[in-house]
Amino acid sequence: MIKRLSSLLLLLVLFIGCKKKDLPPEIKLFDDQYKNLQLNSGFKNNNFTINGSDWSVEYVKDALSGEVFLDQAGKPAILKSLGSVSLQNGWLKLERKQAGDQLILSLEENLSTHPRKFLIGILSDGNRGQLSFTQSRGQGYAIVNKQITEIPGSRKEYTTNEGLYPVTVTNNDWVAKYVDISDIYREVKHMSEFTSDDDNAFNWVNTQDTTVFMQDILIDNKVYWSQSVPYKKGQSLTPYVKTGGGKIEMLVKANSSVNVKGKITYLSRESDYSFTIKNLTSGNTFDVSGKWKQKVPISTSVEIY
Repeated sequence: MIKRLSSLLLLLVLFIGCKKKDLPPEIKLFDDQYKNLQLNSGFKNNNFTINGSDWSVEYVKDALSGEVFLDQAGKPAILKSLGSVSLQNGWLKLERKQAGDQLILSLEENLSTHPRKFLIGILSDGNRGQLSFTQSRGQGYAIVNKQITEIPGSRKEYTTNEGLYPVTVTNNDWVAKYVDISDIYREVKHMSEFTSDDDNAFNWVNTQDTTVFMQDILIDNKVYWSQSVPYKKGQSLTPYVKTGGGKIEMLVKANSSVNVKGKITYLSRESDYSFTIKNLTSGNTFDVSGKWKQKVPISTSVEIY
């Protein structure tokens, strides 16, 4: 009986020893800092070292909801071998260029006021781990480069009295003087309109108003318009006769009244634009693009009737 028990114990020890040898050795998949990365920027082609000879990306998912993110083919985003995969809406790209230990990530800016939290699941030689990211909005952004190209054939000029108001002006002095006739143009506006299919084209704008200097209007080498406009999605309207700005005047004879009406010449045009935006904290840059339409008065005339 004692011999039987001894034999059973010996077999049990041998069995446990064999099982331990069959298990893959535990390895540290990556540096501990990757387990809780706090970012306020995007980045391009950053290398993340993964330990192990045979590793893969099992999933990318939302850290709060657990939702598995899809690739651009509508399937769960995974990376089993050499190649790359981008998420469906393009804000994250994962890449493995050659056999080795480098996972290459490119991450777009998070321009939302809500942090973006996500996990990347790693499987390496039978061991599993998660890279964890919390990405917040940068503290500020600015345009560092711009390209504006007027679309050939889009420029048009026309003269009209639409929206203008006739006025009667009086000079009661005994000498001729200039009298303000700006009220003729009280409803006239400059129009600027930005549009874009790019989700980030306007989300980078800081909380304070942002204006951008666009391309001058040149006609026969003479500048007819040169100023900044509000950078915002949709139309912006600016009064032609600005409050507190320069007056539009005409000379009226002494002790007389005149009825005056006006005409105005507009120029409209359309341009393609591309801005390079810089994260002022990290220095990371990204491009946005779209179309800009403009309608602006370039000349006025008046007549007495």
